[in-house]
Amino acid sequence: MNTFQHSKIWVLFSTFIGWIFIYPLSWIIPKDKNSMVLIGNKNGSFLDNVKYFYLYLQEIDKNQNFVFITSDRQTFSFLSAQYDNILYYPSRKAYWKLFRCEVVVVDNSSWMNDCKFLFLRGAKVVQIWHGIGYKKIQRCNKKFISETSSFFRRTLLNYFGMLPHYQALVSTSTFFTEKVFKPAFISEHFINTGYPRNDVLLHPKKYEQVRLNTDQETIKKVEEYKKRDAKCIVYAPTFRDTGGDAISDKAIDLKKLNDFAQKENLVFVFKLHPLPVYKSTTDNFDRILWYNNTMDVYPFLHLADAMISDYSSIYLDYILLDRPVLLFLYDKEKYETVDRELHPFYADFFIGPVSKNQNQLENDLIQSLSKEDSYSSLRKQILEKSYEHIDDNSAERIFNFIQDNYLRN
Repeated sequence: MNTFQHSKIWVLFSTFIGWIFIYPLSWIIPKDKNSMVLIGNKNGSFLDNVKYFYLYLQEIDKNQNFVFITSDRQTFSFLSAQYDNILYYPSRKAYWKLFRCEVVVVDNSSWMNDCKFLFLRGAKVVQIWHGIGYKKIQRCNKKFISETSSFFRRTLLNYFGMLPHYQALVSTSTFFTEKVFKPAFISEHFINTGYPRNDVLLHPKKYEQVRLNTDQETIKKVEEYKKRDAKCIVYAPTFRDTGGDAISDKAIDLKKLNDFAQKENLVFVFKLHPLPVYKSTTDNFDRILWYNNTMDVYPFLHLADAMISDYSSIYLDYILLDRPVLLFLYDKEKYETVDRELHPFYADFFIGPVSKNQNQLENDLIQSLSKEDSYSSLRKQILEKSYEHIDDNSAERIFNFIQDNYLRN
């Protein structure tokens, strides 16, 4: 069900019709044993792990039997101008591909929306979840436990396809498989292949079309600043379930930050989380840039000399570059008690100075950018715990697993 687009009554009714007409057909229509479908997050956005798995497939063999399905008109428009294996959902071609596919690759919890799970009965679902980290997700957080606490609620969630069993779930290391993913998901296999999005972090020119759906204007501005020896700092926080952000909460004074950046020859790039609607952004400062928060940021990250984050999984990707990470936890008590449940080991992954106010953050940043990087050895320890493979071959390993186990060679 897609509650972002339709009323609950429509979702309930359309799913009921789907169970009557779509589900029986899924038993009759035979699978194409070499066919794959890729589905992006929410309405089919072209970013994150599915984007890079698609680019990998596109470049290793253009004759591979796979399609990318999106329900976003803008995404469909710009992708179909580049590729001929892009389908819009709902459409007859997309229905047929979903019925026929042997494998579906996803990186999110919304892939089943709009009755897609009914078309996909019998397909092998490979989940490349959109981040490692220490938030309690899916089956191990309190909200999920509450929603599945009764037989009626479990039946309702199954009715909407929201209690999926996966054939394979992609992780990055044994640690995160055991501590995060096995408690959170039901899957036949857990494979420590690494994430396709990190292939381009380690090899920024790996794919010809790597900058599709990126904020190219901001990237060009940063490249110009770096030609003038400015250091780039990317600020990439997660969202708050109860709302708010560091700017609207007045934890960051943009004018003061801009003055600091001018003095230290820095440029700040704010890459805010794609979920909230922000009303506190402004273009009034020359040393503060706003990366489009709905676009893919991974082809940009190699330009950043340091990252400021909080509880977002993005900084556990960024440490692959072995560069400074600072944690800005201005609302630490509220976030940990109200917004999200965290695994007990979360503090072990604080691999940089922790700041609670802007003055402290600025001082920590100066220190982190100096030649004495006191957190380098800790980053390497966390890197070894977080990644079984540190290379740009994650997409290849995932494809090899799929081909060996699910596709007819």
